[in-house]
Amino acid sequence: MLRTAEAGGSSVVRRKLFLVLFAGMMFILATPAWAGGERQAEWPLDTQHFRAEQAWTTTRGHGTTIAVLDSGCQADHPDLAGQVLAGTGFAGVAGDTGQSDHSQDSHGTSIAALIAGSGRNNAGTGVIGLAPDARILPVRVTVDGETQPISLAEGIIYAVDHGARIITISESTSVPDPNVRSAVEHALDRGDIVVAATGNSGHDGNPPSYPAYFPGVVAVTGVDSSNNFWPESQSGPQVTLAAPAADIVSANNHGGYLRGDGTSYAAPYVAAAAALVWSKWPDLPAGRVIRQLIDTADRHGDATHDDHYGFGIVNPLKALTSSPTTASGFPVVTTDTKTSQWPWTATAVAIVVVTAVAVGWLLRRRAVNGKGKS
Repeated sequence: MLRTAEAGGSSVVRRKLFLVLFAGMMFILATPAWAGGERQAEWPLDTQHFRAEQAWTTTRGHGTTIAVLDSGCQADHPDLAGQVLAGTGFAGVAGDTGQSDHSQDSHGTSIAALIAGSGRNNAGTGVIGLAPDARILPVRVTVDGETQPISLAEGIIYAVDHGARIITISESTSVPDPNVRSAVEHALDRGDIVVAATGNSGHDGNPPSYPAYFPGVVAVTGVDSSNNFWPESQSGPQVTLAAPAADIVSANNHGGYLRGDGTSYAAPYVAAAAALVWSKWPDLPAGRVIRQLIDTADRHGDATHDDHYGFGIVNPLKALTSSPTTASGFPVVTTDTKTSQWPWTATAVAIVVVTAVAVGWLLRRRAVNGKGKS
């Protein structure tokens, strides 16, 4: 599930509770409903791409802090107890620490648990995150299903200034708000990694998605348990990496669990993978951490990069067991993924050039014909 902006001139980012929610693709449960517990239902951790149990023999993310910019986080959930720092909120709640989550879909809580869930609930069979020793800095930017872009921008700046090295955002708008872009640039300048979901409107026109499309952001799309591209994911040359986004089990804000779909769930997996890499090599600059994830991702077919999988499905174990890359940042590929964040830029420039040439030709023709004089 992903919060998205409505098309048009609205400055408010609104959460879409998709029709699939009501069709039963997501269930919020007060008690476990999976044989063997929730951990057994967390299929992403056991895939060939993650192999989390092996990765954890190297590191579990100790010493890293990930900011979750969302609806807050239910810090008293048994799987999150002790994992959630006191944060703040930019959603008009006085004295807000971000350590609660009143959203209808438990959005922030579920994202936090995929990163740093401890699995301690239900006799140790609860949800465990990919980086279970990382800490969550909750920054509430959403209330009653709405996020003002200025709140998102302020949340990014707060996260940077309060010790988060990784910021994960499962918010999406089709409008490139200048305040949000400026905040992202601030984070990148300070050496942070910004991860963002690309969105769930792949079958609804596949519109641009911000902040995922901003230069320097790690844009994450989704796959299912068979490594197939999750079709609702928004795609394009801006995609950096892919991660699980379908049939995801996580914590809810009532002490229980939920199952859902969406690139909102893919982004925190990539953020957690970055935390594992940084935990092992804490002195690596952000650009080299990103490049380590890119260079060790499992490519889709023979392509170096494609619009659906980006540079591939993130592989935390391979990232931890491969020597650190000396390269930094995003590779230059044919589509120039990160230096041409907007797929329409080249087309727009071409249109402007052609139009200018055509106008110049017409004016010259009129002048020659004696019709261009005052």
